[in-house]
Amino acid sequence: MARRSELKGIAIAINGSFVSRNNDFNGYWSIGQIKSFALDNGLTSVTFPLTLPMTNSASNLQNHTVNRYAKMLKSLLNKQKLPSLWVSTAVITIDFDANTGHAKLYEDTTSGDLFQCTCKITDDIDRDYSSIMYGRCLPHSVVRELKSTRNSPSV
Repeated sequence: MARRSELKGIAIAINGSFVSRNNDFNGYWSIGQIKSFALDNGLTSVTFPLTLPMTNSASNLQNHTVNRYAKMLKSLLNKQKLPSLWVSTAVITIDFDANTGHAKLYEDTTSGDLFQCTCKITDDIDRDYSSIMYGRCLPHSVVRELKSTRNSPSV
Protein backbone atom coordinates (compact mmCIF):
# COMPACT_ATOMS: atom_id res chain seq x y z
CA MET A 1 0.00 0.00 0.00
CA ALA A 2 1.37 3.38 -1.04
CA ARG A 3 2.18 5.89 1.70
CA ARG A 4 3.01 9.56 1.41
CA SER A 5 6.05 9.02 3.65
CA GLU A 6 7.70 7.37 0.63
CA LEU A 7 8.04 10.88 -0.83
CA LYS A 8 10.98 11.38 1.57
CA GLY A 9 12.90 8.59 -0.16
CA ILE A 10 12.08 10.07 -3.55
CA ALA A 11 13.41 13.48 -2.42
CA ILE A 12 16.64 11.80 -1.24
CA ALA A 13 17.04 9.89 -4.53
CA ILE A 14 16.49 12.99 -6.68
CA ASN A 15 18.87 15.08 -4.57
CA GLY A 16 21.55 12.38 -4.64
CA SER A 17 21.35 12.21 -8.42
CA PHE A 18 21.38 16.00 -8.74
CA VAL A 19 24.63 16.53 -6.80
CA SER A 20 26.27 13.52 -8.43
CA ARG A 21 29.16 14.00 -10.85
CA ASN A 22 27.04 11.97 -13.28
CA ASN A 23 24.64 14.94 -13.52
CA ASP A 24 26.10 16.59 -16.58
CA PHE A 25 24.98 18.91 -19.33
CA ASN A 26 26.84 18.82 -22.66
CA GLY A 27 29.51 16.66 -21.02
CA TYR A 28 30.33 18.95 -18.08
CA TRP A 29 29.16 18.76 -14.46
CA SER A 30 25.86 20.61 -14.13
CA ILE A 31 26.59 22.02 -10.66
CA GLY A 32 29.63 23.93 -11.97
CA GLN A 33 27.60 25.24 -14.89
CA ILE A 34 24.78 26.28 -12.55
CA LYS A 35 27.33 28.07 -10.36
CA SER A 36 28.63 29.95 -13.41
CA PHE A 37 25.04 30.84 -14.39
CA ALA A 38 24.37 32.11 -10.85
CA LEU A 39 27.57 34.20 -10.80
CA ASP A 40 26.86 35.66 -14.25
CA ASN A 41 23.36 36.68 -13.15
CA GLY A 42 24.21 37.93 -9.63
CA LEU A 43 22.34 35.07 -7.94
CA THR A 44 23.28 33.20 -4.78
CA SER A 45 20.76 30.40 -5.39
CA VAL A 46 18.93 28.80 -8.29
CA THR A 47 15.61 26.96 -8.02
CA PHE A 48 14.30 24.34 -10.42
CA PRO A 49 10.53 23.67 -10.15
CA LEU A 50 9.88 20.07 -11.18
CA THR A 51 6.12 20.33 -11.55
CA LEU A 52 5.78 23.53 -13.60
CA PRO A 53 6.74 24.15 -17.23
CA MET A 54 9.78 26.38 -17.72
CA THR A 55 9.33 29.85 -19.16
CA ASN A 56 10.68 30.73 -22.59
CA SER A 57 13.39 32.85 -20.96
CA ALA A 58 14.94 29.80 -19.27
CA SER A 59 18.39 28.71 -20.44
CA ASN A 60 19.04 25.37 -22.12
CA LEU A 61 20.71 24.21 -18.89
CA GLN A 62 17.60 25.11 -16.88
CA ASN A 63 15.28 23.39 -19.36
CA HIS A 64 17.48 20.30 -19.46
CA THR A 65 17.62 20.13 -15.65
CA VAL A 66 13.88 20.61 -15.14
CA ASN A 67 12.99 18.07 -17.84
CA ARG A 68 15.45 15.48 -16.57
CA TYR A 69 14.41 15.71 -12.93
CA ALA A 70 10.67 16.09 -13.63
CA LYS A 71 10.91 12.81 -15.58
CA MET A 72 12.84 11.24 -12.72
CA LEU A 73 10.17 12.36 -10.24
CA LYS A 74 7.43 10.89 -12.42
CA SER A 75 9.37 7.65 -12.87
CA LEU A 76 10.02 7.28 -9.13
CA LEU A 77 6.36 7.98 -8.33
CA ASN A 78 5.34 5.28 -10.82
CA LYS A 79 7.91 2.83 -9.46
CA GLN A 80 6.58 3.32 -5.91
CA LYS A 81 2.97 3.22 -7.20
CA LEU A 82 2.30 6.68 -5.75
CA PRO A 83 -0.34 8.85 -7.44
CA SER A 84 1.12 12.01 -8.98
CA LEU A 85 -1.81 13.91 -7.45
CA TRP A 86 -0.10 13.49 -4.08
CA VAL A 87 2.64 15.92 -5.20
CA SER A 88 1.55 19.54 -5.21
CA THR A 89 5.08 20.97 -5.66
CA ALA A 90 8.57 19.62 -6.07
CA VAL A 91 11.64 21.86 -6.29
CA ILE A 92 15.39 21.54 -6.27
CA THR A 93 17.22 24.57 -4.86
CA ILE A 94 20.96 24.95 -4.98
CA ASP A 95 22.35 27.62 -2.67
CA PHE A 96 25.90 28.83 -3.25
CA ASP A 97 25.77 30.99 -0.11
CA ALA A 98 25.40 27.97 2.18
CA ASN A 99 25.75 27.95 5.94
CA THR A 100 29.49 28.11 6.61
CA GLY A 101 28.95 26.15 9.83
CA HIS A 102 28.72 23.08 7.62
CA ALA A 103 31.94 23.96 5.78
CA LYS A 104 34.09 22.12 8.37
CA LEU A 105 32.32 18.89 7.44
CA TYR A 106 33.40 19.27 3.83
CA GLU A 107 36.82 20.92 4.06
CA ASP A 108 38.74 17.80 2.99
CA THR A 109 36.55 17.08 -0.03
CA THR A 110 36.87 18.49 -3.53
CA SER A 111 38.03 22.04 -4.07
CA GLY A 112 35.75 24.98 -4.50
CA ASP A 113 33.10 26.80 -2.56
CA LEU A 114 30.49 25.16 -0.38
CA PHE A 115 27.00 24.66 -1.77
CA GLN A 116 23.79 23.33 -0.28
CA CYS A 117 21.34 21.43 -2.44
CA THR A 118 17.78 20.87 -1.25
CA CYS A 119 15.08 18.79 -2.88
CA LYS A 120 11.68 19.52 -1.35
CA ILE A 121 8.47 17.74 -2.23
CA THR A 122 5.21 19.13 -0.81
CA ASP A 123 2.26 16.78 -0.86
CA ASP A 124 -1.40 17.52 -1.44
CA ILE A 125 -2.04 17.96 2.29
CA ASP A 126 0.83 20.48 2.72
CA ARG A 127 3.41 18.18 4.32
CA ASP A 128 7.02 18.66 3.24
CA TYR A 129 9.50 15.88 2.52
CA SER A 130 13.00 17.12 1.91
CA SER A 131 16.61 16.16 1.52
CA ILE A 132 19.60 18.44 2.06
CA MET A 133 23.07 17.65 0.74
CA TYR A 134 26.28 19.67 0.80
CA GLY A 135 29.27 19.72 -1.48
CA ARG A 136 31.89 21.95 -3.02
CA CYS A 137 32.26 23.22 -6.54
CA LEU A 138 34.06 25.72 -8.71
CA PRO A 139 32.48 27.67 -11.56
CA HIS A 140 32.46 25.81 -14.87
CA SER A 141 35.65 26.07 -16.93
CA VAL A 142 36.33 24.12 -20.12
CA VAL A 143 40.05 24.72 -19.53
CA ARG A 144 40.05 23.12 -16.07
CA GLU A 145 37.43 20.37 -16.53
CA LEU A 146 37.54 17.15 -18.50
CA LYS A 147 34.56 16.57 -20.75
CA SER A 148 32.61 13.37 -20.19
CA THR A 149 32.69 10.87 -23.03
CA ARG A 150 29.83 8.84 -21.56
CA ASN A 151 27.21 10.05 -24.06
CA SER A 152 29.52 10.76 -26.97
CA PRO A 153 28.87 9.00 -30.29
CA SER A 154 31.14 6.02 -30.91
CA VAL A 155 34.04 6.51 -33.24
